[in-house]
Formats: sequence, C-alpha cells, structure tokens
Amino acid sequence: MLAPGAGNVSLRTVSSSRPQLLRSESQQSAAASDDYYSLSNHTPTTRSTSGASGASSRSRATVVRYATPNSHPVSRTSSPTVSRTLLAPPVPVPRAEQNRDIPAEQRETHVTQIDSATQSTENKNANPNPSLSLDGAGGERPTDSYAGRGPTPGNDDSPYIRFAINQLTREGEEEEPRKSTESEFGSTPTERLVWDGGLGHFVRAPTPALQQPQQQQWPPERDPQASVDPEAFVAVDPPEGNLIYPPLDFVPAVLRPWALGIAIVCVLLMITGIAFSNVWSQDHQGFWGYDGRGGSRYFVVEFLPQILGIFISILTFVIQAAVYRIIPFAIMGSERPFKKVLQGLSIVPKNFLLPDLSHFIHGEALVGFSLFTIWLSNFIAVPLLGCLYQVKWFVIGGEGSWRWAAVTAVGWVLVAVYSLLALGLISLMIRFLRTWSGLMWDPVCLADLITIIQRSNVLPEFEGTETDTNVDEALKPRKLRLGYWKLSQGRHPEVFYGIGEVGGTVGNPSLHIVRKRRRENISKVSFDAEKQNAYGNEDSKELYSPKIRYRWTPWFLRKTAVVVWTVIICALFIAFVVVSFVRNGVEGGFKPHLPTRPSISAFSSSNFLYSFIPALIGNLLFLAWQHIDFYFRALQPYVMLSSPQGASAEQSLLLSYSSLLPFQVTITALINKHYKVAWISLMSIVSGAIPILAGGVFIALTYPGNEIKIASVMPAFYAIVGFCAVYMVSFLATWPGRHRYLPHDISTLADQMSFLYQSPLLSDKLLREPRSKTDLVTRLVITPPGDKDYPKYGFGIYVGRDGREHLGIDRYSRPGRADMLITTGSMK
Repeated sequence: MLAPGAGNVSLRTVSSSRPQLLRSESQQSAAASDDYYSLSNHTPTTRSTSGASGASSRSRATVVRYATPNSHPVSRTSSPTVSRTLLAPPVPVPRAEQNRDIPAEQRETHVTQIDSATQSTENKNANPNPSLSLDGAGGERPTDSYAGRGPTPGNDDSPYIRFAINQLTREGEEEEPRKSTESEFGSTPTERLVWDGGLGHFVRAPTPALQQPQQQQWPPERDPQASVDPEAFVAVDPPEGNLIYPPLDFVPAVLRPWALGIAIVCVLLMITGIAFSNVWSQDHQGFWGYDGRGGSRYFVVEFLPQILGIFISILTFVIQAAVYRIIPFAIMGSERPFKKVLQGLSIVPKNFLLPDLSHFIHGEALVGFSLFTIWLSNFIAVPLLGCLYQVKWFVIGGEGSWRWAAVTAVGWVLVAVYSLLALGLISLMIRFLRTWSGLMWDPVCLADLITIIQRSNVLPEFEGTETDTNVDEALKPRKLRLGYWKLSQGRHPEVFYGIGEVGGTVGNPSLHIVRKRRRENISKVSFDAEKQNAYGNEDSKELYSPKIRYRWTPWFLRKTAVVVWTVIICALFIAFVVVSFVRNGVEGGFKPHLPTRPSISAFSSSNFLYSFIPALIGNLLFLAWQHIDFYFRALQPYVMLSSPQGASAEQSLLLSYSSLLPFQVTITALINKHYKVAWISLMSIVSGAIPILAGGVFIALTYPGNEIKIASVMPAFYAIVGFCAVYMVSFLATWPGRHRYLPHDISTLADQMSFLYQSPLLSDKLLREPRSKTDLVTRLVITPPGDKDYPKYGFGIYVGRDGREHLGIDRYSRPGRADMLITTGSMK
C-alpha cells in the first residue's frame, strides 16, 4: 500500500530475462535492508531495460538507506528461488478475502506483471489492488489477494514492491549469499517469509520465542579446524596390486632369513669346533704338540679362538643394531596392545655392558631372549676362549711331551653359551620370518622418521616436550599402529601412511590442510639468545635458556665423566707399563701364586686366572667403547644440524651411520669429513684386539731350577701396550663439545619426535609421502623448484606450524620468515 503522496508506480512488463521498470519520482523511497538502496528525492525517473546491469549502473552517490517500516531487514540472495521465498509481503489477508477467480493450474512461478493503481486524491479511502501474476509451468503464484480489501491505514506497500522488483532485476548476478545485518535505524532480527498457497500470499514463518538462531552454514571451503578435528583415524589394508601403496613387510637385510642363517652357521661352526677339540683332546691325550712361545701353533691355539669370538661379537652388534632400529615400528605394525612403544623402547643399542630386558616388558619375548643371549655371549665368550687351551704334560708310548689340550670344563661352558646364542638367533629369525613390520624401507635416518610421522594424530601430545628433561614422563601411554589409514568422515577417502592411534581424532595440521592463521600471530625469530634478561614468558625462557638447550649428553660423554675416565685410564696404563717394564717384571716372568699343575681335564688355576682376567678386562674396554661409538653415530646428524649456518640434507637428515657396517662407517665418515665419528668407529673395532691379545699373552712355564713362572709372549705384550695407549688417547676424542649437547635424550622415537612435532618439514613438499627410499633421497638432494640453492637444515629455534616458536629441526631459512636461530656458534 502506498502512502499519500507517494507518487505513481506503474509496471508494464517485468520478466526474469528482460525486466522493464517505469519508475516515477517518490517522496519516500524505501529499501528492504542494508543491501538495497533507492534514489534520493531529486533523482530523475529512470528506466531499466537490462536487469542487473541497469540496477548496477545507477549512481550510488545519492543513495540513502531505508529502514523497512513495520518489518525487519531481509537477507538478500541472488538465487531466484530464494528471492521469491524471501519476498516481503504486506500483512496476511484472511482466507475469505482471497480472489478465487484464477484457477490453480494457471499459477506460474515467474512474475510477469505487477500493477499498482494510482491513488486517487479525491478518494483517499480507496486503496490500490496490486496483483502478482507468476509465469511458469507447474508452479504456484500469488493470486489477487488484495481485491476487495479495504485500505490499511499507516501501511506503505511500496517498499515491498520495490523489494520484489530489486530481487527480479538481480537474477543474473553471481550468487553471493550474505548474512542478515541490522538496519541502520533498527536492530531487530530478520524474519523468514514463506509462500502460503492456501492463503495466496507470503506469510512470516512461525518462530518460537525461545528458538535458537540458525547456525551459519559454511560453504565447501569451511573452516578446516571445525571439519577435520572430529574426524578419526580408521585403519585400512593397502590396496592390492597398487604400486603406490607397497606392502608393509620390509625387514633389514641382516634380519632376513638368509643373513641370520649365515650368522647361525658361524655360531654352529664355533660350537662344532669347540666340541670336537674337547672330545678329541680327551680321547687322544691332547690334540697338538707344543712347539714353544710365539710360533704358528701358539697363534692358532691362543689367539685364533678369540679372533673368531670377536668376529661373532661384531656380527651380533650389527644384528642387534637392526633389531633396536625397527622393533618399535614392528610392534606398532603388528598392532600389539603395548602402550609405551614410542617412549619405552630404545632405538640406540644398549645391550653391551649390561643386558637390556625392556623388550620382555613390551611383549617381545623372542626378541628379548635373543638380545639376552647376544649379551651373554659377548660378555663371557671371548674371555673363556682365551683360556680354552692349555699346555699339559702327556706320556705317550713311554715318552713324555708337552701337548696342547682343551680345558673340557671351559669348552662345555662355551658350547652352552654359543648354543644359547644359536637359539637366540633362531628365535630372531622366527620373529621376523614373514612378518608384517609396518615399514616400507629401513628407517635409518631423520628423513625416514619424518615421512612416517607426517600425518600422525599423536603429535599434539608432544606439545612442549622439546624442553622436557624426560619425554617419557610427559606422554600418556597409548596403543599405536603403524600402517595405512583413512579419515572416517573424508569426502574423498584418501589412504595415507604413518603412525597413529586407532580411533584418535585428527588433532594436528594435515599435509592437505592450510590453516587460516592471523599473520600477526606468526612470530619472528631474531634476537640474541645468550642474553637471558629479555624473556617474554616462561616458554621463551625454556627455549632460549642455554642451561636447557645444552643440558643433556650421555652420562659417559659428559665433560666431567670424560675427564674422570681419561684420568683413570691414564693412571691404569701408567701403572701397567711401570709394573711391566721396571726390573723386567713381565719379560723375566713372575710367580703365579696359584697352583699351576693341570688337572685331568687340563684345567690349571694359574693359567685360567692369567688368561681369563686380562681378557675380561680387555673385553670390558671393548664393550664399553661400543656405547660411545653408537651414541656418536646417533648424535652426528644433530651435530651437523647445530652448525651455525645449517647443513645440507646429505650431511644431516640423510646421515645413517647407525645402520652401516664396521669399517663402512669409518670410510663414509672420512668422506663426509666427520673425523671424530670416523676415528671412534674405527676404535670400536680396533679395541677388540685388546681382549684378543690379553687372553693369550700369558702362559705358565717351568724356568731353570724347576721354577714355575708366568711368562709372556713379548711381541703380543708390546702390541697390547700399544693398543692400550691408543685407547687411552682416543678418550680425548670423546670430548663432546657444544654441538653434542641437546635438551634431552634421543634414544627413543618419542625423544626424536619431540624435536619434530611442530616442524614445517612434516608438511614440506619435498618430504610429502614418498613411496620409496630412492624417491626420498632424490627429493632431498636436488634443488627445489624456484630455489637457487640447495636447502639447508638446522637444529634451533624455529616457527612451527602453529605459528609459535619451538626448539627442534627445520629448514634453516624459509621465505617470509626469519632464519632459524642456532646458538651453538654464539658461545665458544
């Protein structure tokens, strides 16, 4: 209904394709919401012949907003269907007043004509009867619902007519739903208008007084946090015959049946040799004549057994290093219900001086038994081999002679020890025979670990653990699985690989999700970390504190421990040399102070003591050095990452010293100019000469005057002195230095993941879901597209995927961010 003096509004023809509007000047222009405008009082009448283009061509310099009278702002949409639904009608008319002259089958869906009669100045009580005629097959249209209805005082219908026209003339515009906004002059909520076919006009939808406002429906590109976080990880099997998803049954070469078979054969040959010498010596009164000290027979009897024993020990070092490396993954791959795999099992070998029984706790009885037998054989076998054969006087055919004989008691103990070792290796073969390890390839370096944890849903649990003293205590036990996954609510089910918790929700940024963060929340890393008086908060104190950054190194490699060990070794070495060479203490022989005469089984107390004890001491030195060697190998990637200018991938993320064979480590380290690792790894093999020589250097002999003394083979003794001197000096190479100090241990997967859980490397394109080790290495050794130089990586303070600062591993430099802060070069 038009207010008095509102002017004339006449519509000749309006269609959805080419609407035509004849508009006269009005003294009270109206709009239905903030999104609709009308011309000012002095705007000349315009004719629109092009729909939306005509509407958009009007100048908005004179546009004024209008608050719809007796109504609320109506949301505008360009959809034709929605626009008809949201047309703002006048007050509903009773059913009795409807015009029923128009048949229902003639109702159509498009407006073709809107007539607004001119209000007569002579008869102000007569009201115009606007009619809505809808064109379209099968649809309903508003009828002439105002026919015969009296005027409604104070109600102006022109805003509704203009609103309908505005909607029709915008049908061709791009869809762009808008939220309902409050009017400039009012703040009442929008009411939804619907078409009532029975009444023949639009009515307001009934809304309960306490009805909650309808939640906003996100478009397809809705907030990823709201859409991904509720999704859970669902375990799936790899698609068969798809090369993109290879079977997860990889086992390192040294743990495959043929390799373990070779090791078992070596052990069985050792058992056979010892058992044969025992039986033959008992049946034939010794097995070989004695030809004096330093001869070829002396070497075969007194040194060769220890050499073979050290060879088996080194072989078992390689085997157990592979076991430590993959057993946490194998447990997760087999989905065993043990909940501390990440933080409870070491990936750095520790089964040298003391046995490691942690695998029994995690349900790996076969592996635990195998490692125990390996420790037992390495600890006791070589010293026993040093005293396996002794010289005994035998009378054969009326003539007596000194002959080599096997000490049967020692021999059968060795047979038992090596038999247990053979059973342990067989158990290991059974464990990894046709196993589902969960691995695509051997996880030997940091880059391999990154590819496995890229999309893990347990990464949020590591929040703040990079500065914890003990990561184990900060993590909750949980059952984990290594394999293929998909998301429970994904539109396009995508299979991906990694570590996850079954049923756990996605709580970390995914590779394929870009979170919308505010730029101002991304901090820039640029400061002097050694100035500790400018910390912003407690987290910053931990990240920038040198006491935390350089808090940890293995206890036997701490500066104090290295000094103590060096002093002790030096003191013992000096005492050993003095006692040995002053007054010819060794060369001239010394009294045994123990019975020397061999028993029927060829056992001699003095010979056993002076062979077993020196060999045991030498073996302890040999085993102790293995701890140093493996930790230096494991720490070397972090050493390179701690370089002030970062390091290339070949020198850091791809370093795999822990998986290399003896001597191969030394050669590779020399090529990489990692001289400490090269020397220490070489000493881990060379130090095995100490128990070899110590077990056979001393022997009880009868000197002139029928005096029994402990004599020595001087060439072997001089060699022992030389090796001990090198061993002592090598302790100086174990001085850790600043680069080998970290915030906490790195011996478990959890320890290393704490330095990666927020690293952008987890979503880096270079490392995104490689399908083979060759693919991974190729990506890391080439220059990324768009970069001029090879990327470098570092260990320091970086900006994580959550926009906050963290301590760990990332690219040294990233576009748009400050370079990583590495503090090892700032304090000498």
